Amino acid sequence: LALGNERFVKSEPMGTSADKEAEPFAIVLGMACQRVPMEKVFDAAPGDLLVQRVSGGIAGRKDSTLFSSVEYAIGRWKPKLMVVLADSSSKVVRAAIDQASGDVIPTPPKRGVLDRVMVSAMRAKMQVDSSSKKMTSAGRDLKIQQVTTELNAFYTIEQLLKSDIVRKAVVEDGLELHAAVLDEQTGAVKMLGEHPALEGIVGAKLTSE
Repeated sequence: LALGNERFVKSEPMGTSADKEAEPFAIVLGMACQRVPMEKVFDAAPGDLLVQRVSGGIAGRKDSTLFSSVEYAIGRWKPKLMVVLADSSSKVVRAAIDQASGDVIPTPPKRGVLDRVMVSAMRAKMQVDSSSKKMTSAGRDLKIQQVTTELNAFYTIEQLLKSDIVRKAVVEDGLELHAAVLDEQTGAVKMLGEHPALEGIVGAKLTSE
């Protein structure tokens, strides 16, 4: 996926065509506001990726439709990779940061999404404000946006691992859950890797193949 994204950024696609026999090797959980097809972002052939989109990049609540869809995909195709792809310029993340700063209370439909993203926004504000590094007000805002975006991707992984099916696939079948951030301006994807506390979350020692 990383190599495919490099080709996309350089405008050097391989020009792969769909293979009717091919099965998706990865699940990409992206944000609803991302306008570029994930197959283009990763220069993948049609059918190589199973793409899910959700507002705010949050995986939803356990037993929800999105959870069930992800669980079905894991059981049906047994992919070895799932990428939670956040957006560097997400308006949902920006709204959550504003809300964490005491902005106007959102409407009930928005609150359902923002309340979950606010977990990462509040963590980011604490992390940035506790840093000894001096920065301008604008620099601080950009840093909080960046950290919130990254933490939100990892928080989504935490939510996904509440699923017995996802957790079993990680522990027993070698499924890897990686966080990443899509730069909306350049199309480049920054791979953040697996959750740093993964073994503690799943409660098992994981070994690399």
